[in-house]
Amino acid sequence: MSKVSFLLVLGVLWIASILKGQAQDKKLRTWTTVNIEHKLKPVFTLSAGLEWRAKNNLSQTDRLGLKMGASYDPFSFLKMKAGYEVHYRNREYGIWRFRHRYHLEGTLLTRLQQIKFALRERFQHTIDGGNNELRMRSRFKLAYDIPKCKPEPYVSVEMYNSLEGKDHFDIKRMRYRSGVCLPVSNWTADIFYCFQKERDESRHIIGLEFVYEF
Repeated sequence: MSKVSFLLVLGVLWIASILKGQAQDKKLRTWTTVNIEHKLKPVFTLSAGLEWRAKNNLSQTDRLGLKMGASYDPFSFLKMKAGYEVHYRNREYGIWRFRHRYHLEGTLLTRLQQIKFALRERFQHTIDGGNNELRMRSRFKLAYDIPKCKPEPYVSVEMYNSLEGKDHFDIKRMRYRSGVCLPVSNWTADIFYCFQKERDESRHIIGLEFVYEF
């Protein structure tokens, strides 16, 4: 069995074990995203994507999303990005509402042999009706570039800090994520598990993200 096949089998078994363990848990959610990216220049990329999120053990749609953005890579170790998202959210009892989000971010990149390091800082402004939410999201990611093997496993931890009034830099949410990225031709598939922890709630998330580059 090749390394690619072996890792894919492990990935499927890993996802299946999580789904089995959480089958009766209404905290289980899924995220599915399809993105497209187009390089206008070697350092400038436009992107757009569609998102579907489900909750209550996959029985109910949580939100639908549309996003678009642009990134600029001035150096090999620095990536800058700006984006806009609109979400159509299920607020229970048959009530659906829109909300809008803008973000600016910068990512520092480096590597030590086969290990890749990435530190991302993202400023996020969410407009939900008459409410405004300001967050600074800090994410640290480690990925392992397996020699002569396409799949790339990774782990990351992300912290949400509030930028609002008396809650200034109060931690509102933590995300712990592990997954594997698999490039196939112009496509890249990211299969992951995420544990999200807030003060009064925790969630288990299984995700699948596709990126098409042209």
